Amino acid sequence: MTSLRNYNEWLASGRLTPEEVSQLDAIKDNKAAIDDRFGADLLFGTAGLRGIMEAGTNRMNVHVVRRATQGLANYLLKQTPAPSAVISYDSRLQSKDFAESTARVLAANGIQTYLFPELMPVPLLSFAVRHLCCDAGIMITASHNPKAYNGYKVYNRTGGQILDAEADAILKEIEAIDIFQGVKDCSLQEAFDGCCSYVDPSVYEAYLQTMNDASKISPERDLTIVYTPLNGSGRRPVQDALTANGFTFTTVKAQEEPDGNFTTCPSPNPEKEEVFQLALADARAANADIIIGTDPDCDRVGTMVKHGEDYVLLSGNEIGALLLQYLCQNTDDLSGKYVCTSMVSTLLTDAIADSFGLTVKRTHVGFKYIGEQMELDPDGFLFGFEESNGYLVGTYARDKDGVVAAKLLCQMAAHYKSRGMTLVDLLESLYEKHGYVLDKTTTITVSSQEESQNIMKTLRDTDAVKSAFDGLTGCTDYADKTLDTGLPAANVIKMDFADGCRLIVRPSGTEPKVKIYVSAHKNTKSACLSRIDEVTASLYQLIGMN
Repeated sequence: MTSLRNYNEWLASGRLTPEEVSQLDAIKDNKAAIDDRFGADLLFGTAGLRGIMEAGTNRMNVHVVRRATQGLANYLLKQTPAPSAVISYDSRLQSKDFAESTARVLAANGIQTYLFPELMPVPLLSFAVRHLCCDAGIMITASHNPKAYNGYKVYNRTGGQILDAEADAILKEIEAIDIFQGVKDCSLQEAFDGCCSYVDPSVYEAYLQTMNDASKISPERDLTIVYTPLNGSGRRPVQDALTANGFTFTTVKAQEEPDGNFTTCPSPNPEKEEVFQLALADARAANADIIIGTDPDCDRVGTMVKHGEDYVLLSGNEIGALLLQYLCQNTDDLSGKYVCTSMVSTLLTDAIADSFGLTVKRTHVGFKYIGEQMELDPDGFLFGFEESNGYLVGTYARDKDGVVAAKLLCQMAAHYKSRGMTLVDLLESLYEKHGYVLDKTTTITVSSQEESQNIMKTLRDTDAVKSAFDGLTGCTDYADKTLDTGLPAANVIKMDFADGCRLIVRPSGTEPKVKIYVSAHKNTKSACLSRIDEVTASLYQLIGMN
């Protein structure tokens, strides 16, 4: 049996640490655990790698990281005779070890390698790829997953995450490598004696300056701010950006320093209100106007704003709509400009953009696709965002940036505060003008990717879905086709209804989940909520989950 053979090969390799040997000894009589850890390789795709940190082929550990890096090195050496790469990492457990192991393998392969000497966020890695003219970037992070997870994200020379064809090519290289015998390695000292060096501090300063130049909008600064980096990599750049722009703020002390255990917020996701509990206490004590939170790799931002006597959590869609309105109102010339957002993000985007004569470009889910559109027309790019709290202004990077978004949120809140409005007031004014557009995302957790595919097949076999395809009509096999939406083939079902309601169903690319996005556009909030509930209930009935 493959899983048991892999398990025994690992134990016999002589490459495991005592802790790893102990982990594997503990499951020697547990067939299910052995199958889970060794029955497959950890999936490598456009999100790179992501998994629980344990010994095993289906887990995140230094051996899997080294093998993936060797595959990446082989790929790069086939693309260019003298490739280079830059590496960053966040605050997660083992992130620094994984980053250093990555640097060692790249250097052993003769690849010019730059390693950040301290944890730095995703947007800085994306910027550094472009600034240093590298062929690749690697970010060690698992975004906002719980502490048990870590990951390995790969970026191409544009500074954007690798796309499908690149991921497939790298995966082929990885699959051809023996995890213990096929990897070139050297010590960290040997790497630095050779072709590895630390990223110069000037790169960080250049990022801050370029990011700031791209987002100088309105001058108001009268705002009381509470910031939490959620024990992640946003602490230094967000604090530096706010300070450089004349804002005063307090930082939540228990969540200020990097800490991969995330003891005060086990799932450090700034989309969720529970991560703001400590920040809320500080905000109430200071009568703060706004709370800003960034996730561990600082590519996402969340916010709560004071409205009346309480604080209101804004959704990712609401933040995106507000930032778009703010940018449009405060940009002198919008001719030829576009906003780029994912197909699951709020329909309010279209109404706001239309009112300013702005073009909307929609992509598949994943900021890498927004980055791809930016490459096609960088001069026209005004703003990019995803409903999952990712935003970018400026073309200095090709991934979402929690630093620029934190700064913009504060600028926007101060701007409207000077006009006697909170961001909730601004949101209501948008609803009054364009009608209520409410969005709801729900998740079906499944036991396997196969179960996800069965749900999608059930929907495709349903007459109601077949008759309601919008952009995907006739493309039931999704193989090597460009759909009439202009998007490449993807495992997504999209339904637009005559009353302005939209339903999208897609399996997660990294987790055993199916995501359901429902959007309704009505004259009242209650009508939106009622329609969302109705569509969701109908969907659950179709897939037999009443």
